[in-house]
Amino acid sequence: MGKDWGPLASLVFLVVMSVVGLVLIPVLVLQPNLIHVQVSIRHGLAGALYLVICVFGVLAVFYPSKCKRLFGKSQNPLTQASKASVQIRGHHPDCQNYGANRIKVGGKIFCAACSGLLIGAVAVFIGAVLYFFVGLEIVWSNIWLLVLGEICILLGLAQIKFAGYVKMFINVIFVVGSFVTLVETDLLGGSILVDLYVLGLIVFMLWLRILFSEWNNRRICQTCQLCFH
Repeated sequence: MGKDWGPLASLVFLVVMSVVGLVLIPVLVLQPNLIHVQVSIRHGLAGALYLVICVFGVLAVFYPSKCKRLFGKSQNPLTQASKASVQIRGHHPDCQNYGANRIKVGGKIFCAACSGLLIGAVAVFIGAVLYFFVGLEIVWSNIWLLVLGEICILLGLAQIKFAGYVKMFINVIFVVGSFVTLVETDLLGGSILVDLYVLGLIVFMLWLRILFSEWNNRRICQTCQLCFH
């Protein structure tokens, strides 16, 4: 079977666009002529939108198939498998080729990536409530923390290269990185427009991460082919 370079080329292009988008954030927050909005209004809007993203992320962990339908048809060819007896464990086919995508906790099997996303989403949900609505003051605020958050987001895209608990931890970092990026952007820029830009970019990165996972799942199934015979 020949390689289909189309999806990979599209992903590479989207990664380049995401890097450009992340690089623009420090440039924007350092602009001296940003339009500043009252803190309560800015925090109320940005915080509410970020919490919605967190809730959506948690729902996606528990209802992954419904989440995929929102983003379009899944690229995973398992739905076309000829073996009706294929079992799903931890959101993935019960196949040794998917072993890296699962972790075992207390005798139960869980999806490593989704577990990391869930832990991260719960943690940043609490952090977002404290910062945007309770008024928690963040002591550390500088451009390098912003860059660190962006690096964590990009690292999350590489989670398909890791296995087990490391994969879970990388996904936690991905979510926490989005929170750090948003908070540091808000502290440094103080602009609702830049905050909204970052929120849009976070949604884009989540979508891109899903595309990477689906592409990797498709690649695994096409290489194995056991479920199609």
